[in-house]
Amino acid sequence: MQLDRLAPRFISVRWLSLLLLAAIASLSHPALAADKVITDVDKGGVVHLKAGERFEVRLKSNPTIGFMWYMEKESTPIVRPVRQSHTDVTDESEDKRLGRPVYQVFSFEAKRFGDGVLLLHYVRSWEKPTPEDEPFQIHVFIQ
Repeated sequence: MQLDRLAPRFISVRWLSLLLLAAIASLSHPALAADKVITDVDKGGVVHLKAGERFEVRLKSNPTIGFMWYMEKESTPIVRPVRQSHTDVTDESEDKRLGRPVYQVFSFEAKRFGDGVLLLHYVRSWEKPTPEDEPFQIHVFIQ
């Protein structure tokens, strides 16, 4: 009789353990990691990728005053945006107050063979880029 009451509890613990293991395994999946990281020093450069590889573009921005990087519609369709996030500037000498810059991180996946230009503009969301605004561009070659 006592075993009959413990059986559902044992099954629940077993399922919870399996779900926890699955969650941990999905977090450490190597395919989600970026194969290459591109920063502002790479502006105007070239990146060579294989189809299916992932890369990140990390650029300083200041969203607290409205300025952020935005991907242009004219950007190449051979890369697929996967995720966008922000991370604090890690340099200890940087100012940590409100209004400090952060890194805006764009994650992309190389979709198909070809070449093209990835364009990002640094503007406020309510403004359109002007001809004087110099975009961040990187030439992408996918083999």
